[in-house]
Amino acid sequence: MELVVVGYGNMAKAILGGLIRQSKELLDITKIVIAGRAPRKIEAWLQESMQTCRSEFLNDVIYETTYDIECDGRVVLLACKPYNLDSFIFHGRAHIVYSVLAGINAGVLHNHIQSYHYALIMPNVGARYNLSSSAVLWQQHATKNQTIKEVGKVLNLMIDSHNMQEAHEKNNAHIQTQIMRFVSSFGNCEFVESEEELFASIATNGSSPALLALVAQGLINAGVKQGLKLETSQRLVQKTFEGMAALLKEKSPQEIKDLVTSPGGTTAEALLFCDENSVQGNIARACVKAVEKAKEIASKQANI
Repeated sequence: MELVVVGYGNMAKAILGGLIRQSKELLDITKIVIAGRAPRKIEAWLQESMQTCRSEFLNDVIYETTYDIECDGRVVLLACKPYNLDSFIFHGRAHIVYSVLAGINAGVLHNHIQSYHYALIMPNVGARYNLSSSAVLWQQHATKNQTIKEVGKVLNLMIDSHNMQEAHEKNNAHIQTQIMRFVSSFGNCEFVESEEELFASIATNGSSPALLALVAQGLINAGVKQGLKLETSQRLVQKTFEGMAALLKEKSPQEIKDLVTSPGGTTAEALLFCDENSVQGNIARACVKAVEKAKEIASKQANI
C-alpha cells in the first residue's frame, strides 16, 4: 500500500522521521509519495535521514508537484497548513486518512476527502524525537457506493450472522493495529472516543509543551539570578525534566511533590508561594483557554 503525504513542514518531517525507521511490513506501506506545491523542498532532508537510519524506503519515495491527489486504496497523511486544505482536490476513496490538521474536525474532512477510515491525531512537537504524546480519534465512514465485489462479500457473510460479526471484529482489530503502528512510530498512541476528548487533549499534550517551556525557562532564569552560569542552569533543568518524565511513569504529581518536600523546608516555601499565587490553577486555566480556542477555530472551519 502507498502512503501519500500532503505537506512537508515541521510536523510532516517529524512524522516521516519516525515512519522511515520502521519496516515496510510493520507499517503495511511499500512506497511514500510526497505531494504538494513544492514537495522537493523536503527531498534533501528526507534522503539524508533515510541514509542515516538505512531506511527500507530509501529508493521508494516519489515527489509529485500537484494539487490533484489520487487517494484510491492509498493511505493519506494530511500534514499541510489547515487553511491550505481547500487548495487540494482528492480523487477516489482512501483506505485510511491520517490528519494532524488543527481545527479540522471529522465533518470537514468528510467534505474534502473520502475514506473508509479516518484517524484524527493530536500530536505534539516531541514527534521530532519519536516522543510525541498523541491522542487519536479513529472513525469509520460508511460507504454508500460499494463495489460489486464488496457487496458480494457482505452477502456471503450475511448467510451466517455469527461469521459476519466475527469478520467485522477481525477487520476492526486489524485496522486499529495499523493505526496504532503508524502513530506509535513517532511516539505513543492514546485512543480517545470522541471529538470532545480529542479537543481536551490539547490541554494535556497539544499545547502543553509551550506551558512546560515556560516552567523550564522560569527555572533556568531563577538559577541564573542566584548565580549559576546560563549553560549550567540549562543543563540542570534539562536533566530534571528527563528525571520527571521517568518519575511520572511510576508516581502521581502529588507523590512526587511529597518526595521532595520536607516540613518547613525550601520546597515547602516554594510550594506555598505557588499556592498563594494560584500557579497550578492558572496553568490549568491557560490550557482550558487553548482548548476553547481550538473549538472556536473548528466551528469557523465547519461553517465555511
